[in-house]
Amino acid sequence: MVPDAPFERPSSAASDAARLRPASEGRERAAMAAVLEVADHVGLDAEAAGIWRAGSSVLVGLPVARVLGRVDDPRRVDAACRQVIASEVMAERGVPAITLTGPADQPVLTEAGPVTLWRWLDAHGVEASPEGLGRLARRLHDATRGGVEGVAPYDPLTAVAAELERAAELGLTDERDLGLLDGHIARLRATWPAPEDDPLGVAVVHGDLHRDNAIVTDEGLVLADLELAGVGPAAADLVPHVVAVRRYDASPRVLEELMQGYGRELHVWPGLEVMVEAYELWVTAWSVANRGGSAVLAAEAEVRLDHWRPGRDSSRPWSLR
Repeated sequence: MVPDAPFERPSSAASDAARLRPASEGRERAAMAAVLEVADHVGLDAEAAGIWRAGSSVLVGLPVARVLGRVDDPRRVDAACRQVIASEVMAERGVPAITLTGPADQPVLTEAGPVTLWRWLDAHGVEASPEGLGRLARRLHDATRGGVEGVAPYDPLTAVAAELERAAELGLTDERDLGLLDGHIARLRATWPAPEDDPLGVAVVHGDLHRDNAIVTDEGLVLADLELAGVGPAAADLVPHVVAVRRYDASPRVLEELMQGYGRELHVWPGLEVMVEAYELWVTAWSVANRGGSAVLAAEAEVRLDHWRPGRDSSRPWSLR
């Protein structure tokens, strides 16, 4: 299989270990302890373990064992289960995606949250191309056309609500802004499209398909971060690129290249616009819930909130996370 990005040396245990950092606060320390406990239980080498990334979930790297432990919010057992089921379905249908390792039964429920352990891929330090993402989306949709029994419906608004709960606990966002976003959840639920109305059909969708959620390997692109995966309108996997053009100041060419890879035209229909708004709400809620991470994240949260505040729509482009 031809990679979908220029060749660059893949990562190694040493180079990946250098990207890790110590746990810096209570949530990260609890996640680290949970992953180490699960790893010890199944005999995985946890030497040089560290935090890979922290956001909606906390990723803990075990570079020697070549494992990434993911700890989701304790309230998001559903998100962890979605990832497990989606990964298994994709493996059965021949769609390249991250795969579990370690315990037979996952997620493992801990006080820190549901833990899942994933094989750490040897990734190239390059981004997936829009055309490559289009081909990967089409491959997923063709392999799961009509949906798959046991896979839950695509439901990004539940994920938005969970992020707003996290933001409320953080206490850095005005309650009026959180209430405003919560109101949009209700509005979008009331107008949510029937999946069968999508001209592209119904399939298992990734739900957050952008360049950071597909890993470039020697064998090609591999889907990662499956927390929004579910059965829904196939166009849901094209929405992130629509939003990239509308909000992130991306060139319209990226959407054209995505559709070239997908092999179909993007049909504009009422349901597409609802899903675009839902995705905009999702990335806004993510930004608000993670605003405490840095001054840059705090400023970005305000830019995105301005889009939803009456009379305050900002013309400033959003920044890709």
